[in-house]
Amino acid sequence: MEFGGVMDTDRVMGVALEQAGLEAVPADSGIHVPGAGLKKALFGVDIDVGELLYARDSGYDVVVAHHPLGSGSSPQFTDVMWRQVDQMVEEGVAEPVARAAVAQRVGSRHRLRHMANYNRVTDTARLIGLPLLNIHLPPDIVSRRYVKRLVAENISEETTVGGLLEVLNAIPEMARSLVKPEQWIGDPDNPVGRVAVAMAGGTNGGYPVYSTYFEAGVGTILSMHIDEGDYQRLRTEAPAGCNLVVTGHMPSDSIGINRLIWRLEDEGLACQRTSGIIDVPRSQNGV
Repeated sequence: MEFGGVMDTDRVMGVALEQAGLEAVPADSGIHVPGAGLKKALFGVDIDVGELLYARDSGYDVVVAHHPLGSGSSPQFTDVMWRQVDQMVEEGVAEPVARAAVAQRVGSRHRLRHMANYNRVTDTARLIGLPLLNIHLPPDIVSRRYVKRLVAENISEETTVGGLLEVLNAIPEMARSLVKPEQWIGDPDNPVGRVAVAMAGGTNGGYPVYSTYFEAGVGTILSMHIDEGDYQRLRTEAPAGCNLVVTGHMPSDSIGINRLIWRLEDEGLACQRTSGIIDVPRSQNGV
């Protein structure tokens, strides 16, 4: 069924918020150049000046990025990271302990953002008059919800990590990805134990957050990605029997982005994927 109103950047963002169950635009997302009368959209995980110029020259009405513009270091980006506290509390971590762990990661990201030229892409969009928005947290919430439901329906604490990987690799976005879910810490024959899906928190929690999960009795962490330094430290210090499974950044992001695109297509917006989004037939996902 087509959307009966005017498709504009507010509506594009509104659909994403509805899907994620959010009432307000999160700090890592935003409408940077508003536009109305939209018929044709270019979607990408990462958008740079090149994609903007391509979109302009190819007749697109709007460009929708997933990641925050400016290398993930837009001024309010770290506000979203505090969501990881609630996720950790759900897994039995005391709130003060969770907050202290997340604070370490927030601090490093806060300092990193001072290095970024975060207005470069948005300034270009304004100069060429091309509507631009980025939608980060909402699709990530949808991706996390999907993976949590899949784990709950198919995995018990006695399931091996190898069995978990089989389930994850059957996700269409992951089946079509060049990078597959992999176990980076632990043994494939290990039981998964209690599984924490550490996604939709702005960025990965790194060593401070993941080591705290393990200390709280979580057996397996599912993460889209992890920085190399954090991984090496966590690998060295992880308790015996604990497991880290990295699901892959682009396929994990694509789960939520595809569902946003499908909903917008239902409302009459023609959408083209680029820059990392893995396209899969809608019928495979039951949506």
